[in-house]
Amino acid sequence: MAVDKNGKPLPKGINYRPKENRYMGRFMYHGESFTVYGKTLKEAQKNLEDLKYKIVHEIYFRESSVTFDAWFEIWLKEYKKPSVKAGTVEVYQNSYHAYIKNIFGRKQLRDIHTDHIQAFYNQMAQLYSHNMLEICRAILNSMFMQAVRNELIQKNPVSNAVLPRNNKKKSKNVMTENEQKLFLTYAKDSCFYPIYELALSTGMRNGKLRGLQWTDVDFSTKTIHIAHTLVYRNKQYFFDSPKTASSERDIPMLNNVYVLLKQHQQLQRKKQLAMGELGLPPAGFENLVFTNQKGGPVNRNRFKICTEQVVRKIRKDYPLFPHITPHTFRPKYYRPF
Repeated sequence: MAVDKNGKPLPKGINYRPKENRYMGRFMYHGESFTVYGKTLKEAQKNLEDLKYKIVHEIYFRESSVTFDAWFEIWLKEYKKPSVKAGTVEVYQNSYHAYIKNIFGRKQLRDIHTDHIQAFYNQMAQLYSHNMLEICRAILNSMFMQAVRNELIQKNPVSNAVLPRNNKKKSKNVMTENEQKLFLTYAKDSCFYPIYELALSTGMRNGKLRGLQWTDVDFSTKTIHIAHTLVYRNKQYFFDSPKTASSERDIPMLNNVYVLLKQHQQLQRKKQLAMGELGLPPAGFENLVFTNQKGGPVNRNRFKICTEQVVRKIRKDYPLFPHITPHTFRPKYYRPF
């Protein structure tokens, strides 16, 4: 007969576990074993009675032992890849492996609680941007919500966790009008000058600029149609649709943009004729407005490096000139130069 820590006999089905300093209740039902625990004998008895009632009345919920890592792969493949853009899937994968996997990957879904999520948030807030924290939160919340729907767990532990307030989004700096003029002056000799001026005059994003095709440019109506963006993945370029419906839009050409694109088109045709077969662009990219020296898509990293070179030239004369990123070319309002 089982006894408690004082040597007194325990009720049937109850055992005392001295190493854990707690009581364990166990019983069999239809050949399956069920176990509960309690810090005290009274608590263990109550938990055992509650569990028996739930099982007998078919209201018992046994949470899955699937690991967080395994569930991420299932969630991504079965619930996200069919419903979101390829770029979003890539963001989920990269963010998971960079920030989440080492923390939760080996844990079982049922063992992750709100306090674990909160500790993760607090740690992330000290090391990374608020934007990255929001991405990780979206991944965790979606994963656990789907796990609840699939009856793998009973509750979503993310719902009660709170994002730290002391980590505010950093506003992206944009160049002032004088800084824009100064940048374009020093970038006159850059092969990317047309992209710089078009970016500052339209507010188009990096990928849309590099993915712009002549079929998107309507000189008769002085309109640029934003229909796609250029993406590089798995060592190859391809066109992808904009992230949101509002991203697909028409932009009116300012006079300087009209002149810029007309001149650029004429110069591009002359170069292609001069190069002959060597100037033929890759299949599928015959109509790109901006190309590299071989007629192919402009590499994002190359664009970034050349931009940094322009900034270094400026800083020789103006040491306090700000750091430039692709977002710096997106002014709040557009102005002709």
